[in-house]
Amino acid sequence: MKAFYVFLVLLLTSSGACLAQKSEKVYAYNRLPLVEGKVVYTNVMPVADISQAELFARARQWANSVVTGSSDTTRTRDAAAGTLVVHGLLQQPPIGAFKDPNSYAYTCTVQVKDGKYKYRIDQIQWTSSTMNIGGQVVHGPTTHPIEHLYTLRQNYYVEDRAKYLDEQIKQLISSLDGAMTYGRVNKTVTW
Repeated sequence: MKAFYVFLVLLLTSSGACLAQKSEKVYAYNRLPLVEGKVVYTNVMPVADISQAELFARARQWANSVVTGSSDTTRTRDAAAGTLVVHGLLQQPPIGAFKDPNSYAYTCTVQVKDGKYKYRIDQIQWTSSTMNIGGQVVHGPTTHPIEHLYTLRQNYYVEDRAKYLDEQIKQLISSLDGAMTYGRVNKTVTW
């Protein structure tokens, strides 16, 4: 009987230690790329033997065909400086029992020089509404910088939004790379 109590105590303390361990969530907010406390996706990509003018034309074509948004989406073009600024909008499909709508507005800047380009996706704004079970809006829409997710309890709600945003931005970057390189393999360069 004494052995049973010792076994029970060991079992309870070891299971308590297992429960106390935290598993890091793959897509929690802290997994989004941060630059000085702001969510920023940026990189310099080489495209050998392609002129600035050609890269600018490719970036403009990509922006016109891929970047979507509301009617107030603006595009700023400066071919001489090799800069293209686009404002886009990602609409997250409704999820959960209440089908809360979420969208993410962002700014995408593409700068080009002979043989390379740089992208920067930042200034991400999260707009959401809270719905009731009947589908009526009970709160919102409200808009916050995406960094506001950090202030919320890090649960499935935040994970889902961070995961969706991260996947969509990475798809956007992949499509930009395909448009700029036409599938050529890149090497590492600096701006």
